[in-house]
This record gives sequence, structure tokens and C-alpha cells, in this order.
Amino acid sequence: MKKFLLALGVVVALTACGGGDEAAPPVDEESPATDEVPEGAPTDEAPDEATAGDYDAESARATYEQSCIACHGGDLQGASGPGLEGTGLSAAEIEDIIHNGQGAMPAQNLEDEEAANLAAWLEAQ
Repeated sequence: MKKFLLALGVVVALTACGGGDEAAPPVDEESPATDEVPEGAPTDEAPDEATAGDYDAESARATYEQSCIACHGGDLQGASGPGLEGTGLSAAEIEDIIHNGQGAMPAQNLEDEEAANLAAWLEAQ
């Protein structure tokens, strides 16, 4: 029984601390389950990111995956930290939180341009 509980504890710990690569596939798996949302969502999201001009979506996503995904989840819905989708915060407010932290979130060590790009991308989500 002790070995089972130990194994269960290890699985739970590893699941909670899982990498960003593992968080992305469930989003893809959930999308096909709701047929209407995926058909409209990719066509809506792709032009928004392509025409945004205020941020580099690929760079912002890479920064997010490197610095934020462990706490905020691969789908921006939150994990140990809050969800970041539809927060209503401005890019300036998000950038301030990135640099200075808020609540349990520590300040992040990102360059100003990288933080501004990430904040603009998160604002658009």
C-alpha cells in the first residue's frame, strides 16, 4: 500500500509540474470534440495574429512557453496560476505584472521589449 501511495504521489507531482509540451496536445484533442468552435476559431485567430502589427505572435508564444506555461497552462486557462484569457487587463497593466509580479506571482526576468511583446499578445487573447 505504501508503494502505491508513493507512486500515486509521484504521478501527481509530475503531472502538476509537467512541461509545456504536454499541455499543448490536450488543447488539440479538445478542439475536435466541439466541431463548431474549431472551424471558426482558427480562421478568426490566424488573421488577428497576422494583422496585429503591435506584437510578434510567434515570439510572444515562445516567450510564454518558456516563462509562463508552467503556471498559467498551455491553453491560457490557468494551472497553478490564474487563467490569462479575457482578463480585461491592458498591455501596460500586464507588462507591469510581468516586471513587478502580483500576488503569488514573482517578477519575471524578461527584457523590456520581450515583456511588452508578450503583454500585447496576452491582451489580444
